[in-house]
Parts: sequence; C-alpha cells; structure tokens
Amino acid sequence: MHALQRLAIPLASLTALGLLASDLYLPAIPVMAADLDASIPAAQATMALFMAALALSQLAWGWAADHFGDRRTIMAGTALLGGGSLVCALAPDIGVMLAGRLLQGLGAGAATVAVPALIRRRFDQADAVRALAMVAMAESTIPAVGPVAGAAIVLYAGWRTTFWLIAAMALLLLPLVAHIVGPAAVPAGPPLQRGYAALLRNRLYLRYALSYALMFGALLMYVASAPVLVTHALGLGIEAFAILQICGVLAFMAGATAAVRMLQRVGQQWLARSGTLLQFLAGAGLMGMALAEVSGLGGLALLAVLAALFCAGLGLRGPATMGGALHAAGEDAGKGSGLLMFLSFACVAGATQLVAPFLHYGLLPLGALLFAMVSASALLLPR
Repeated sequence: MHALQRLAIPLASLTALGLLASDLYLPAIPVMAADLDASIPAAQATMALFMAALALSQLAWGWAADHFGDRRTIMAGTALLGGGSLVCALAPDIGVMLAGRLLQGLGAGAATVAVPALIRRRFDQADAVRALAMVAMAESTIPAVGPVAGAAIVLYAGWRTTFWLIAAMALLLLPLVAHIVGPAAVPAGPPLQRGYAALLRNRLYLRYALSYALMFGALLMYVASAPVLVTHALGLGIEAFAILQICGVLAFMAGATAAVRMLQRVGQQWLARSGTLLQFLAGAGLMGMALAEVSGLGGLALLAVLAALFCAGLGLRGPATMGGALHAAGEDAGKGSGLLMFLSFACVAGATQLVAPFLHYGLLPLGALLFAMVSASALLLPR
C-alpha cells in the first residue's frame, strides 16, 4: 500500500493541476475580460476552447502514451500546461489569451490519459482500482476548492496570478514526477502501430468504457445544469448550488474511500453494482421529486441527498469501472484511457446540449435523461 500511495499521490496532483487550470480560473473571467477589453462571448470562449482542446487531445495523448511511454507523455503534457499558463499570464490581448488557453487544454489532457494508463501498467487489477480511487479523491476536491481559491486570488492578487501559480506548480511537479515515475514507465508490449481499431473490436473494453462514459456524462450534465435548476426550479439563490457541490464532493470522497477499504473483501464487481444501485436510486428520486414539484428549502435538502447518493455511487463504481476498461485494454492501456476519456467528454457535451433547451420545464427533463443514462450504464456493465 505504501508503494501505491507514493506513486498515486503525486500523480493525483498532476491530474488535479489540469482541473485547477479550469476551476481556479472561473472567477477571473469577468475581470480578465475587462482588463483585456474583450467581449463577453470572447471571454467565455477561453473556457470553451480549453475544454475542446482537453477533449480532442485525449486520443492523441493515448497514442503517445503507448508509443513513447507514460513518463514522456506526462512530462510533455505538464510542460505544455506550464507553458500555456505563462502565455496566459503575460497575454496582452484576448487573442494571445485564447492561444494560451488552447495550449493549457492540450497540456492538461496528457495527465487525464497517461496517469490511469501508468497505474494500470504498474499494478495488478485490484491495486490499480485502489490507486484510481486515490487519484479520483484528490480530483474531487478541485470543483469545491478551486472556485473559492480563485475568487480570493482575483480579489487580493489579480487574475494573472492564477496563471503564474499554475505555471509554478507545473514547474515544481516536473522533477518530482520524473523521479517517482522513473524510466521504467515505457511500455514494452507487442507492436502498437495498430491504432484504435483493436479497441473498437474489443467488446469487453467497449462495455466498460461506454458504461463509464455514460456515468461520467450524467454527473457533469447535472453539475452544468444545477445552477439554472436551483434558481428556476427551486426558487433559491446561487449559494444553493455551492451547498449541492459540497455535499456531492464529500459523498464522492466517502464512496471512493469505502472502495479503497472494501475492494479486497467484496471485489470489484460488487463495488460497481452497488455504486450503480445508488445512482439508479438517485435518478429515480430526482424524477419523483420533479413529479411532486418539491421546491424551496425542502427541495434543496432533498436534492442534496440525491446528489450525495449519486456521487457516493460514482465514488464506489467509478474506479472499478475504469479499472475494468483498462484491464480489458491490456497492452493498449494508453489508447484505452484516451478513448475512454474521449467518449466521456463526448457524453458530457451531448447530454448537456440535449437537456439545455428543456431546463425551463424544471427538474423532470434532467431527471429523465439522468435516469436513462444511468440505466444504460448499468446494462452495459459486464456481468
């Protein structure tokens, strides 16, 4: 367990750094727009471009991890993230800012792909699930802590400080991760020039990957829609969204901690099925809440319980489902991780856009789509 922690914790800091490039920056957008004399659509494009680059880079980084090795891929991505942060920190206008955000998004994508692949190659299946759970716990704190810390930075140090901090952290992490990962991270399997065709024919891998993608998409669809729902459907202020985020993060960490502790005793399949059951109950509860037209503080309390159920289920089953996909990918762990995350981001984008036109009808459209995605995710899980 100590060897696992020595590798998992620094790797978790790398993936968390990529998330910080998004969440730490959010409160700075209005101030940055005013400082660079940019329009609101141009300022919002700095987030859209980052997310697009992050999503599209997954397949490229997956190929790179299998071809050049996880260590080189992680180092290259971290350097690109740090370089993009410097461009943003020094940006004289919105055009340069957009270029820096593009580089940041491309760089952040490396860790989301290469870190799970490296974990899969270094550990057996059970320990890989534990390590993925540790990484996920670290990542889960960013959506709660990032915007709060970002707001404090904007208030007391200026928006450019956000990017100086990310650049400095990337620079500090490079030698640490290079030492811990070591040169042995280069894969030594069969020829890897076959691309993604083998994975697309691998039914076991696709079932795990699509199950994970639907679960991941359902979560981020809910997170993206929650600010509108708490203000319109529940009739509350935006601070209610912060309460939901905190409940979700704490529940996820509890679920992931339980997964680490219980894996040896109950097994990977039990964790995946139990987590799926909690998410199924959350989806059904959200539909019931919508049909009962519960609102106000009572609605917030009920929604917080349902969000906690869903996120606890994700903490239980997320690492086990990803671990199953990477194990099924075998020597193609890098490409397996890249394709899995590409499918996940595609589900997020598709589900968020699909539900957006119907949010003014209240909770029911969101609940119905979330329930359908969770049900499909459950059916795809291998028995």
